[in-house]
This record gives sequence, structure tokens and C-alpha cells, in this order.
Amino acid sequence: MTKEVIFVFLTMVSFLSDAKISIKMANDSAKEVEIKNTIHALVGEYDIEHWIYTKDILVNESARVPHSHPILTMNTADAYLKSDMKVLSTFLHEQFHWHVVLNGKGTIDEFQGAIKKEFPKVEYQRPLGSGTEGGTLSHLLVCYLEYRAMSSLIGESSARELLQGNPYYTWIYKTILDKENHPKLDRLIEELNLTIFTKDKAAANS
Repeated sequence: MTKEVIFVFLTMVSFLSDAKISIKMANDSAKEVEIKNTIHALVGEYDIEHWIYTKDILVNESARVPHSHPILTMNTADAYLKSDMKVLSTFLHEQFHWHVVLNGKGTIDEFQGAIKKEFPKVEYQRPLGSGTEGGTLSHLLVCYLEYRAMSSLIGESSARELLQGNPYYTWIYKTILDKENHPKLDRLIEELNLTIFTKDKAAANS
């Protein structure tokens, strides 16, 4: 393969990767550029296109925390500047919030009610939960999807270590990482139309 052909090939791969998402920056700062480049690189390296539910992304160094709506927003906290896997995990976490909104079954009350039947007592005060009971219930499934996805990408032990290190949603992550809860969570994922794997692949990651 000639150098010219290699260059064209690499350019096409980069274009195809970048075409999957559109990333804007709020301030065009060096930190925002770094996070933007990291996201593009991760989208190109990992097979996650099927988990991208919104292609419009904003990087904003002024954002207090990453969030999913109204536009998926990543910030430039040190944790993300220091760890590509932290960026990947959080990016997927926010994408799965979109998955819940776009594809989740039932009204928000019905959705959260189904989860509450399986997890009637939740610790919702921060940093244990999201600050509200309803938000914490929804996060049980979002964080479980995050765990399942990261396990498939970097291995179960690495995903577990990564999520256990988060200083937020500590009760939520403890709950979804407890394998005794996995049958209930798997059942909820299927019942609420949030499956992201074939059953065979999900079982292989248990």
C-alpha cells in the first residue's frame, strides 16, 4: 500500500468517525479542545455507534457536571482530562439517559414505579443517589447500562474498578455492581425496552 493510499484511508476513517457525532465547544478553550479530541478518538476506537442516541454534543468547561439534556454536555473536570476511560464511561452514561427518554416504556411514573417495585428503598441523598427518589430510581438502570457497556468494552473487572471509584452515586453504583441484583436489573432492562445487547451477549458479560 502506497503512502498516498494510506493517507487517504486514514483521512476517510477520521471523517467517518467524526461524522457520527457533532461536537461544539462553549468557549474554544484548550481544555475543551482536549475533551473534544478525546471523544472523537474514543468514538473511532470503540464500537459504540449503536449506543449513540444523540449526535449533538457540547463541551463546556463552565458546566458544573456532565448532563444529558437538553443537549448532552461534557465538562472539563480533572477526572476527565486525566482518564480517557472516565470520559468514555460518562459519555455513554449520558447517552443512556437519552436511550431511556427515547425508548423507555411507559410514562415517567410507570417507568420509575416498575423500578421501585424491585428496589423499594433507595438512598437518594447525594452523593449516595441523584438527590431525588425518582432520579435515583432511573439512575439505577442508566448506571447499570453504563456498567454493562463498559464491561463489554474494557472487561468486567476494569469496568467495576472504574465505577467503584466514582465519588458520586455511590449507593447506586454499589447496588448495580452487586451481582445478586443483576437478575432484577436484567429483567427491568428487558421489560422497559432498554436492552442494548442480545441476550447471549448480556449473559456472557454476567
